[in-house]
Formats: sequence, C-alpha cells, structure tokens
Amino acid sequence: MSDDDYMSDKFLENSEKSGSSGLLYRHADKRKFEMMKRKTEIEAKMQEKNSVKYMEQEKREAGLSSAIKSTNKGFELLMKMGYKPGQGIGKTESGMIEPLGVEVKLDRHGLGKGIKRKQTQSKSSLDNGKLDNKCMKDFRSRISQRKAEQLMKADLYKSQKVCEQLDTQLNIKEPVNGWFWLPQKTESSSDTEDEEEEEEEEEEEAPPINERLEILTKYLREKHFYCIWCGEAFNNDDDLRNNCPGNTRNDH
Repeated sequence: MSDDDYMSDKFLENSEKSGSSGLLYRHADKRKFEMMKRKTEIEAKMQEKNSVKYMEQEKREAGLSSAIKSTNKGFELLMKMGYKPGQGIGKTESGMIEPLGVEVKLDRHGLGKGIKRKQTQSKSSLDNGKLDNKCMKDFRSRISQRKAEQLMKADLYKSQKVCEQLDTQLNIKEPVNGWFWLPQKTESSSDTEDEEEEEEEEEEEAPPINERLEILTKYLREKHFYCIWCGEAFNNDDDLRNNCPGNTRNDH
C-alpha cells in the first residue's frame, strides 16, 4: 500500500506538528500586528499633540508680534487718558513708547527660578574669571621674583670673586667681612661635611642676598672704584661718578 494509513501513529504525529507550528505562526503574527497597531496609534497621538502645540505657538507669536488694535478695550482706555500712538506715555510724554515684552513660560518651574539661575551662572563665571586672573598674576609674580633672585645671586657671586681679586692685589689677607669673598674649598674629602655645615651657618648669619649685594657693591665702589656691571675699575671717585650710570643693575 503506497499511501500512509490515516490511523497510524506516524500520520498522527505529522498532523500534530503541522497544527502546532501553524498555531505558533498565527500567534506571532497576531502579536506583531497588535504591536504595529499600537505603535501607529502612539505616533498618531504624538503628531496630533505636536500639531496642536505648533498651532498654539504660531498663534501666540502672531499675537505678540502684532500691535494692539484700536478696538481693544485697553487701547480705548489709554486713548481716553491722552495716549497717542507713537508717543511716550505720561504727562510729559517721556515714558515708554513700546509695551513690555512678554516672555512665555513653557516649563513647570516656579516664577523667578530662571532669573535666579542666570544670576548664579553669571556670578559663578565672574568669580571663576577673577580667580583665573588672580592665579595668573600670582604665577607671573612668582616667576619674576624667581628671576630677580637668580640675577642677584649671579651678581653677588661676581662681586665676591672680583672683591677677592682686588683685595689680594692690595695685599689684603682676609676679607673685611666673611662673605665678601667666595667660600674657600679644600681638597680633603674628610672635612667636606664640616665645610658645608660652616657655609650653611654663614649663610644663615649673613644678611639677605639683596642687602649683601648692596653692601658689597658699595665696598667695591668706595675701596676699588669698581663697578661689576660696567666691568671695569675707574681712576678715582670722580671718574666713577661721572662715567658710571649707577650702582644697580637697573641703572645699566
């Protein structure tokens, strides 16, 4: 027998499979159709809502941009009180010509919140700007101060070196002040730490760099008629006074 038996288990299994698969497809299609329908309804509602808002906005802008008509009750009252179009309000006609602008409030925040937020933001930006300017000024001040200290150290080193040479030429065995000459260094490594400690103590006892430079400059000019910025020794005090611009770096 070529055809399958309709009462056999094989035929029943095939029929159950085909029926269940068809049922699944029908459920899936139905769910998909419902989702598409719901999506279409939501989009239609959104379009309707947006169109109403758009129409309201257009009407509002048209009303705000157009002048008040003469048939308006408020305009009639103004005309009775002496108002003339194009002239300022008040007895002397020095008041406002155009009415106050209307700012439409579209959010749900309380009145004055937007103004307060703008004031806070402007104050914050102003404070940040002041802070940035102050930081920049402080940074520039520190840089200029550091450069000035480096220049003073270099000038002091040069003055000490020249002072030692000139004093030695006059057979002066020891400096008038301990820091007038450069610190003496020995070759023995055992005394290195002691010498460094002595130098640190002398640095602490000595006046600040600017005062040391001023004192040493005065000594070189009075004792040797020498100017470190001119780089030469003059013949006498008159020659130094007449040909040297001054006793500071800025004078040169």
